[in-house]
Amino acid sequence: MKILITIISLLLLSTGCVTKKFNKINTDTSGHFNLTQNETNLISGTKQRKKVNKHDVNNRAYQAKLTIEKLCRKRVNLGKNAAINNINKRSKSLAIIKTLELMTNNERANFMRIYNNGNNTISSLLSQQFKHSSLRTKAAELIKEASIIQIKKERIIISDLDNTIKPTNDPSVDGYVYPGTVKLLNTLDQKTTGDIHIVTARPFGARNLLNSASIQYNSISYGNIFGITAWLLGFHNPIKDRKVENIRRIMDQNTKSSVVLIGDDGQADAGAYLQIMQEYPERVEAALIHNVIGRKLPEAFYASTNSIIYNDFEDAAETLYSRGIINKMETENIINSLRNQ
Repeated sequence: MKILITIISLLLLSTGCVTKKFNKINTDTSGHFNLTQNETNLISGTKQRKKVNKHDVNNRAYQAKLTIEKLCRKRVNLGKNAAINNINKRSKSLAIIKTLELMTNNERANFMRIYNNGNNTISSLLSQQFKHSSLRTKAAELIKEASIIQIKKERIIISDLDNTIKPTNDPSVDGYVYPGTVKLLNTLDQKTTGDIHIVTARPFGARNLLNSASIQYNSISYGNIFGITAWLLGFHNPIKDRKVENIRRIMDQNTKSSVVLIGDDGQADAGAYLQIMQEYPERVEAALIHNVIGRKLPEAFYASTNSIIYNDFEDAAETLYSRGIINKMETENIINSLRNQ
């Protein structure tokens, strides 16, 4: 059994799992916390607004989420010098506050929605990142100002990774991601960027792939090595159970949102998505399954009016258009992007 688990782990690593290396914190001679150039640009507001997709009218909330998450990952424990550590913690808190201040109340409200619906919460941000009460109070005031803003209903997209976004075991495609992947995901991600959630059977290794493909995802929910091992040995399908559990959590964090599910006919997606459609019948707009290996799916999945089985993203786009989920111009943009690759 140990040998089998080792082999499976090596196979997973070979599909593109790379350990991300974070830059060490830069400090000047006084011990102050220094931001990277990208963080400084965003916080200072000097960076021009990057090209955003035409459908995206509010990218700032998502960019703020990325900046604050990066700040939260920075370690400030530089040794036993309590004074320097205190300066660094205060500088980090100030940087987070500045990021919040540079958003309008509407942008801040969208940031809060996205942040709370990912892997973190605003409550944990305040309690864990603000050790000084005065700074915590200031951050709480900025958040309170935005909390009364009514946010429009947004769709969420929950997608598998391997053989859905990344052609892991699909010899028909060369490349890091399937042609049309980013365009389709961005089209489905409506007005405010940040509603794409990845639910994968992998136990690790998705973040670098998604970043390399420039996919603007909100959160990643992983599987585990034991579930994959049990599935390969022919036991019950814990991959499906884990996926259902992770999807439920995201659905329950986004109670006002409809959802589009995207997966493939490999391990467990069709079964998991069928269960979610049965549990949340009014909220699933569509459940897409990529036909990669031609595996037979549950009969109830074929019978569902919300199910879509597609061969490529042109096929997916045309079917989504026929269901009224995306419009004609969006469909043409996806198809043109495929043909220009």
